[in-house]
Amino acid sequence: MLKLYDLSGKNDLRFSPPCWNIKLCLIKNEIKFKTIPVRFTDKHKIAFSKQQLVPILDYKDGFICDSWNIINWLNENYPQKKIFINNASKNFSYFLYLWTSRQLLPILFKIIAHEIPNVLEKDDIDYYIKTREKRINGSITKFVPFISSSIEKFRKSIDPVRKIITNYGYISGRNLGIEDCIFFGNLKWVDVCSTCNLLDNDDPVYKWYKNLLKITNEQTN
Repeated sequence: MLKLYDLSGKNDLRFSPPCWNIKLCLIKNEIKFKTIPVRFTDKHKIAFSKQQLVPILDYKDGFICDSWNIINWLNENYPQKKIFINNASKNFSYFLYLWTSRQLLPILFKIIAHEIPNVLEKDDIDYYIKTREKRINGSITKFVPFISSSIEKFRKSIDPVRKIITNYGYISGRNLGIEDCIFFGNLKWVDVCSTCNLLDNDDPVYKWYKNLLKITNEQTN
């Protein structure tokens, strides 16, 4: 069985966007796996990978790091599952991978940065605060005055996704696909880490998220 090293917080909460992207992909394609919880300060658990980030997919003959690399590995090793249905699907998925990680996640971080310590415990709280404040050159509360404008910016940024979902039901088209999995982790991150109202309840993207959430809730972490 595949093992997925997965970021873990207080009470075994799982909140990493790229980890959730991979988990939804595995669940959707009915690929059996189990997760290995890794806290921020559990670097020893993933020392074998010679890097410090999750997700890491451990399989019989080795391991794969980075969510995009993992998705490609699954596509190559589970051809009957058709992770990418064609080259257009692969290209669009890669766009989503880059767009979400480089454009959307930075916006979302500004919205929830100050709340993330609430889902952590013990040494992870200090680790998160010290590393993130060094990264942003200031307090994790520095973005609080701009939360409303950041939410508005996010809502406008995802309008193309909203239109696709409105027209077809899923980002991938008429059926749930890898493109949806790649986008899912963004909303899951905010959902479990923050009290903010990122999307209105009547937003098609919110309804899409709730539908996918039902799939993940049927599975264990």
